[in-house]
Formats: sequence, C-alpha cells, structure tokens
Amino acid sequence: METKNAIAIIFDDHSLFADSFSALIERLELFRGVHTFNSEKEFSRFLVQNSQTPVYLFLDYYLKDKNALPLINEIRRLNRHTTVIVVSSVANPITVANILAYGPNGFISKSSGFNTILECLAAISRGEQYVCPVIGEFADSKNQPNKIPFSSRELEVLQYFAKGLSIADTAEQTHLSKHTIVAHRRKMMTKAQVNSITELLAYARSKELI
Repeated sequence: METKNAIAIIFDDHSLFADSFSALIERLELFRGVHTFNSEKEFSRFLVQNSQTPVYLFLDYYLKDKNALPLINEIRRLNRHTTVIVVSSVANPITVANILAYGPNGFISKSSGFNTILECLAAISRGEQYVCPVIGEFADSKNQPNKIPFSSRELEVLQYFAKGLSIADTAEQTHLSKHTIVAHRRKMMTKAQVNSITELLAYARSKELI
C-alpha cells in the first residue's frame, strides 16, 4: 500500500465526526500527514497548492445545504493525484447508486473501523473500486430501483441547474462550452422523457438525484 508519501484529508462539515475520524486515520500511521477541512474554499486552495501531492480524500456525502457529488469532478480537476473515498451512512439504494455513478475510488460507512479502512485502501492499491459490505447491501438490493439514467457529467450539470445557475454559469463552473451544456440538458430531458428544465428538476428530485 503506497500511501507513505500521500496526505489524507477529511472533508466533513460536522467537526466532531471530522476530528474523530481524523484521529482514527492518524492511528493507522499510513500517511505522512492528515488534515481536516469544512470550508470548500480553503480545501480547494489546499488542493491547488499541493497539486502534485498524492491525496487520499475521505469525503462526507451530506454537506450543508447540498451533497458532495459535484465536488468530486472539481477535486479531480484541481489535483489529478486525488483518490476519492466517500464516507457516509446513507441507506437509500437510489442515493447509493447515484454516488457510485460518480466513480469514487472507495465508498465506506461512517461506522467503519480499522479493518474496513485497510481493506478499502488495499483494494484501491490494486486498482479496484471498494464498497464496504454495509453499503454494498444497498447497492446490491433486489429492491433497488432502475439504474440511474444519467452519466456522472450529466449529474454534475444537473446539480448546477438545481442551484439555479444559467447555462453560461454552468459552463463556467464545469469548464465546458455552453453548447456542451445545452447538449447535456437535451440528452437528460430525452432520458427523463420531459419537456422542460422544470420537469427535469422535478424528475431528478423524485429520484433523489439532487
């Protein structure tokens, strides 16, 4: 497990959990440093300043007033050496499928202990995506609804639309052209079989995608 030169980061807006999880990671003695953040701006600045440093990010899914999924693509743009491990206790198959659609390197429960974290890191070092057994039960649930119809990029664009951003603003945030954003919107509306952005957002909320 080549993590000795890497930095571990815990991004969680609940400081109590962030501090306790940080202490757990420090006790593993696998990383050369462990940092916690609850400010997106400070976190982004740190990633830019350490853009050549391998980072293992333990990312909480539920953040204040939003979920963390749009951050995943942005984080990978800021530091391509970032390994993303989502940490959450979600119990909804739709939400689990939505998270996995973003392709995190790992997905573990907030109740995970030493062994689960070590299993996760070992799987990632082998080039495998790791989903802990607790979360995996929901991912493999026979009662799981139909597969999420949108790609991770479409889901990212959808998050910005849900915030009320215009096509131009969304293009700027995602570093894509306005033409590409319009194309993504058109494809999503076709997949959801709706005729307006309002109906698309209503569909996304019904599926707990936003």
